[in-house]
Amino acid sequence: MKNFLINSYFFLTAKRRKGVVIKFNGILSGAKNFVLLMPEAETDFQNALSVAEFLLSKKLHVTMVANNLAMHLIKDKSPYRFEEYFPTDKNKLGFPKLKLLHRLKIYSYDALISLGEETSLFQKFCAEKLSAEVKIGSVMPGNSKIFSVQISINNDDSIDFYKNFLNCLQLLF
Repeated sequence: MKNFLINSYFFLTAKRRKGVVIKFNGILSGAKNFVLLMPEAETDFQNALSVAEFLLSKKLHVTMVANNLAMHLIKDKSPYRFEEYFPTDKNKLGFPKLKLLHRLKIYSYDALISLGEETSLFQKFCAEKLSAEVKIGSVMPGNSKIFSVQISINNDDSIDFYKNFLNCLQLLF
């Protein structure tokens, strides 16, 4: 019942996209400010750092939205800007509370990348509410209304998933 209500919410509130033809090669070439919605599991978080390192190697500004439990995996003096959230920043349904959303909306972003293998409710809601010209996520039911670019990767191994995700992301530059 919970999943039905959540999927109904996204179906009713998501912006309607018209069938516009988009050239994906070079879609991120003008983007300078990125926000990464990091996965909550430690192993996935560690593997997803390769995407953040790739963006930093291109001298781009990277903001990471991450769970406080995974923050110990990052060096203290790293060049990322962090937006840390705690379990208390989520409501009973798993959505982010308004206080966290206001904190995330302070900055403007050119591109949003959801790095979860399976997009959580928290990431879906943040992706919908944050403004970015390009929103990238994995292919999941209901994600087509939120993400303008969806990447389909069929790997069970976390390391291979993020390597393939990074390869697909490189094609967008």
